[in-house]
Amino acid sequence: MSTTSIKEYPLLWWGKDELRQFNGRVVDNCNLPYTCRHTQYNPYTEPIEQSKYDESPIIFVSIYQADDSISAFNKPVDLPPLKDVDAGKKAWILYGWESPKWFEQKKTAVINKFSYRFNYIPTSDFVYPYFDSSIFDVVLAPPLVTLEYKAKMREQGFNGGKKLAPIAWIVSNCHSFNGREYYINQLQKYVDIDIYGQCGNRNREWPTDSNGNQLEPLEIASAYRFYLAFENSNCDFYVTEKLIRTYEAGAIPIVDGPNNYEPFAATSNALIQADRYSPRQLATLVKELDQDETKYAERIRYKYPADPTHKPTVNDLSPVFVRQWANRNQSADFMSWPPVYDESMCRACKLAHDVTEGLVKLDPAKRLAPDYSCVRNKHFHFTWMVELHWRLSLFVLALFGLITVLVYRKRRTWVPYVKKAIQQRWNRSKTYIPLPTFMNDQRKNSLQMN
Repeated sequence: MSTTSIKEYPLLWWGKDELRQFNGRVVDNCNLPYTCRHTQYNPYTEPIEQSKYDESPIIFVSIYQADDSISAFNKPVDLPPLKDVDAGKKAWILYGWESPKWFEQKKTAVINKFSYRFNYIPTSDFVYPYFDSSIFDVVLAPPLVTLEYKAKMREQGFNGGKKLAPIAWIVSNCHSFNGREYYINQLQKYVDIDIYGQCGNRNREWPTDSNGNQLEPLEIASAYRFYLAFENSNCDFYVTEKLIRTYEAGAIPIVDGPNNYEPFAATSNALIQADRYSPRQLATLVKELDQDETKYAERIRYKYPADPTHKPTVNDLSPVFVRQWANRNQSADFMSWPPVYDESMCRACKLAHDVTEGLVKLDPAKRLAPDYSCVRNKHFHFTWMVELHWRLSLFVLALFGLITVLVYRKRRTWVPYVKKAIQQRWNRSKTYIPLPTFMNDQRKNSLQMN
């Protein structure tokens, strides 16, 4: 009995420890007559095996590795030789889940060295989103706690301590690209927010269980009726695990991220999009929902159905939401292998095969352009200037008015002297001197006198 060996093609990952998870993995679930194997190369700890590099037509580079390599760009110890990309022998794939604001808008000179993107954006060459169809399981799963439990926790707090606020925010990045912390600082003036983490000046102590162990973030979020799922950047389709956590916690998500949240909204009114409200208006809405059980229940019906015997299904969810995530291969134009991560890896494997076997020729002119979909400094106007904006506006208006009055009064003072001086000079010379328009009548009278 003879066996036929299956040919294997390398997928080279160029970078440090964050890529270790891929090392040695085999892509063998693509229903293809060949497989691919992930191989990591760390340029800081080991010399490159020339054969490994030569056999790999496509090279994955994480955005962290690319970011670290900017200062010494083109050195073999940092990134692969660019000359092979220019010659059409290799193609670099930029890999990462971070928003374009984090890397592409800071390192625009580097982006055009890469030929492909591997990230969360549906239009990328290789798509690996934060969401896939498993989001339905999260959204439709029975709630971790009951609404009665949330009400009880509101009053008694964790460990019998201070009562809880309506809103929770668990955060570690205190200096976001979009300045979300400034918006939330303003929001705190109108409604109570419990902040867990290192950001803010009114943070709550991280709660513990009866054994003194710290609670998981999901356990904390589950005790609240509202949760701030604010992204650190406002970029197209950049919605992360923060929203997934809120769905799982059975809280109403207050979100801030891309302009269009429709693909991420479980129902038409499941989310509260913060940028549609001023901090004062948002606080008013939260208080209204918090005090009206009927209105609150309408927004979270997919998690807490009115009929306890009814088990929510995808039919209870937004059609846009269902269409977006039911098809996990929305960006694939020639393959359809679920889940989406495997589909993207299969696409990469197929590209490596096709280039190696001469079925596809790499185009040196195919290069990435920076993604400028992110909103710049969205919330930075909510700084200390907010406290003074109306006083500053009044001061500027008053100053402008004062200057206007002084200029007008000064003009009334010096205009007669100018008129008199010009008239005297004209009388002495008996020569016509063009006079300003406002002196035409005097000029006519003088001519008649002479």
